[in-house]
Amino acid sequence: MGVTIYLDESGCLGWKLDAPYQRGGSSRFFTLAAAIIPDGAEPVLERVVRGVYKHRGRSAHNELKSVQLSSGERMAFAGELAKIRAKRPDIRFVTITVRKEKANSAFRRSPNGLYNFMAKLLLLEVMSEYDSVCFIPDARSLKIELKHSLHEYLCTELAGCGAETMLQTTPWESRDSFSLQFVDWMAGIVWAHHEHRNGDAYKSASPSIAQRWLFF
Repeated sequence: MGVTIYLDESGCLGWKLDAPYQRGGSSRFFTLAAAIIPDGAEPVLERVVRGVYKHRGRSAHNELKSVQLSSGERMAFAGELAKIRAKRPDIRFVTITVRKEKANSAFRRSPNGLYNFMAKLLLLEVMSEYDSVCFIPDARSLKIELKHSLHEYLCTELAGCGAETMLQTTPWESRDSFSLQFVDWMAGIVWAHHEHRNGDAYKSASPSIAQRWLFF
C-alpha cells in the first residue's frame, strides 16, 4: 500500500531574534505542513487551488503564495479543509510548529538539523505505516545537498524503528504543483496564528489539522 506526502513550510530558519520580524529580524516561529494522500488523489487538493485562481482570473503560471491570500480566501480555504476531511477521511493534514526562541544552541548552529528533526517528528510514524511513500517536499526549501541529507536521515530513522518502507524523495517546485501550493496555504494559516496572532482562519481550519508543537 502506497501514499504520497507533500511537505511545505512557513516562516524562516534564520536566527536573528533581536529585531522584529521583517524589520531586520527572523520569524519567531517556523511551521512544517504536510498533506498525506492516497496515491493519485492529487485532484482533491488541486481543485481547491485551481478554484482560487479561477475566481481571481489569475494565470496558473503566476504562483499565489499563502501571504498573498486575502482574509476571505483564507477562510474559504479553511472551509475546504473541513469538506475534504468529511468526504475523504483517508486524506490527512498535519503540521508541526517550533518556537525558535526556545531552540538550543545546537539546533541554531545547524538549522537544517532542526528542519530534519521536525520532519521526522511530523512524518516518521505515518511513513512507517506504508509499504511505499512518495515524498514530495518543496524544492525551494531544500538545497540539493540537504535533499539527500533529509532522505537519508528519514531512511535511517525508518530502518531504526523496524519499518520496511520504501521511501522515494522527489523535491518539486511549488509553482509546478497545485498540491504543494495547497500545503503552502495550510502552513501559512497555522504559522500566522503563532507569529501574528491573526487566528480567524486558523480557528476554522484547526479541527481539520493534526497539529504538533515543539516549544521545548
